[in-house]
This record gives sequence, structure tokens and C-alpha cells, in this order.
Amino acid sequence: MGSRIATDDEVDTWRAEGWVLLEGLVGTDEIDAAADDLHLVFPTNAEYRADPDGETARRRGRPLEPEEAYRWPEEGPGFRAAQHRWAGLFPFGGAGLLDRLCVHRSIVEFAGRALGTTDLRLYQAQASAKYAGLTNYEQPMHTDRNHSWLPAVGGPPWWNLTGFLYLSDVTDEENPTLLVPLPDSASVASPYPVVLPQMDPGLYARERPAAGVRGSYLAYRSDVWHRGSAFGAPGTARFTLALAFKAAGQDWIGYDTQQSRSTGPEWTRFVEGSSPRELELFGFPPPGHPVWDEALLERTALRYPKLDLGPWRHGLA
Repeated sequence: MGSRIATDDEVDTWRAEGWVLLEGLVGTDEIDAAADDLHLVFPTNAEYRADPDGETARRRGRPLEPEEAYRWPEEGPGFRAAQHRWAGLFPFGGAGLLDRLCVHRSIVEFAGRALGTTDLRLYQAQASAKYAGLTNYEQPMHTDRNHSWLPAVGGPPWWNLTGFLYLSDVTDEENPTLLVPLPDSASVASPYPVVLPQMDPGLYARERPAAGVRGSYLAYRSDVWHRGSAFGAPGTARFTLALAFKAAGQDWIGYDTQQSRSTGPEWTRFVEGSSPRELELFGFPPPGHPVWDEALLERTALRYPKLDLGPWRHGLA
């Protein structure tokens, strides 16, 4: 299955209902080609199952669980630190194929059409692995308030787009995200960003699972009620890339700061293999930006020797 471009109906669904599963947006061949890079970051499911403690110690040392202000009950939904034990930040290294998925044309093209702008920023780029049995992964229904200083804005031009690119097949047994379409949550009266089952059982009754084949992209808005589900079968796992976009200039929205990792060779290789458009997603100034002059171009050439600075030189001219 090859990559594709999102349909107008899918864009309209994201805008009107708050979320859409873009089934098979990225080709499975491209997802599978990045598997070696992915498993430099995380153990395969088979490796983890063979020696969970050993794999954790080899790859992460023996980290202490962070002290939590509230201890959730063992059963039922909760936000547990161990749900996010296996996470990795862009750039990921290896052959660079996992890095390139973060700026995949099909995803960026959809984000631009959904948000109504080509001046985009990729403000979150994280890999995640979840292994059934590690912890209780079930979460309460919530909206994402950890992407912005402000409450979510549900319309143009100030909305943002969050999402997960599936790096493994996600069935109903493998921790699919559960979401409620916006028209079905209009009656929620709670002013708080978390709703427990006993607070609004009707909201939970209207949730839908977003199961899909690897290469699917689940796109949703920050004002959408959603939650992580429990694994339905032992011995299973889920691998994803969290990729979120905003319009340029929205400084109150953010998540990752890639500049803090820009001194490593992985970032240099990514830059040297990228187009101006792809680099602009990270805030790299495009050709024609007033920051550029001959002296800055020369210093940039020293920092990224293999980057074709022709477009920037042409913009300066």
C-alpha cells in the first residue's frame, strides 16, 4: 500500500467533528522501512517480552518512577507515569528514515489544508512505545491542555492539530485512542479538562475507537474529548509518532523544543537532507527571510557542510 493525499471529506471531518482517522495515509512500505530506526529507540515487542527488566535496564538504566501528586487506583482510568515510560524525541538517528516520516508530504499537506495555511510549524515530534502488561494504560476522558498556555480555540485561524502516526497496526486490542466527535460532546457541562466515568457516563458511551493499519494518521483537535484505552490482549504492543502542527506565530502553543538537540549529528544529517519547506516546519528561516546575509550564509555553510544553500543564496540575491 503506497502513500496517498487526504480527501476533502477527511479535511471537512476533522474541521466539523474534531477528529478523523486517515487510514493508510503513509504507505506501509515507508513505515516498514523505518522499523530499524524505531527499534534503535525501543525494543521490539518480541525483545521486550523475552526480558522486560533486562531491556529496560539496557536501554534506560534503572529510572525511578517520578513521584506523583495523586496516586490513581489500580483499576479504572488514570494518568500514570509509567504510561509514558518508553518515549523518544526527534531526531531519532539511525538511517534517518524515522526522522523523515515526521515531515512526510502526505501528513504536512493534510495539516496545511486542515489548518488553512501553508505557513506551518511542527511543534511536537515524539516516538512512543506501549507494551501490554507494563501498566494500566486506560485514561480518563480529557482534552489536551498541555499544548497551550490558553484554553483550546476551536476555529480558524487559531486552532492547532495534534495526531498520531501509527508505526504498527492498531486493532481494538492494541490500545486504540478513544474519541468523541464534537457534535456528540456539545452537552458536556464540566468546566474541567478531565471527566471521570461517574461524572458523565453518557460521554463515555459516545466514544469511538480509532483502530487502523500502520501508516494511518489519527488527527484531532485539542478541544476534542479523548482518552487512551486499556490493552485488550496480553503480549501486544503499540508504536506511534506523535506529530502536532500549528500556524506560525502562535507562540502560546508548544510542546517540544528541537533547538535543544540541534548540536548532535542526527540533526545535522536531517538538515542536510531536507528542503527549505521541510526545515521551515521547525522554524528554520526560509529563503528571503531578513535574517539572512552573506556572513550568516557562510557560517551556516560551516555548520551544515552538505546543505545546498542555493535557495537561500537566491533569496538573498
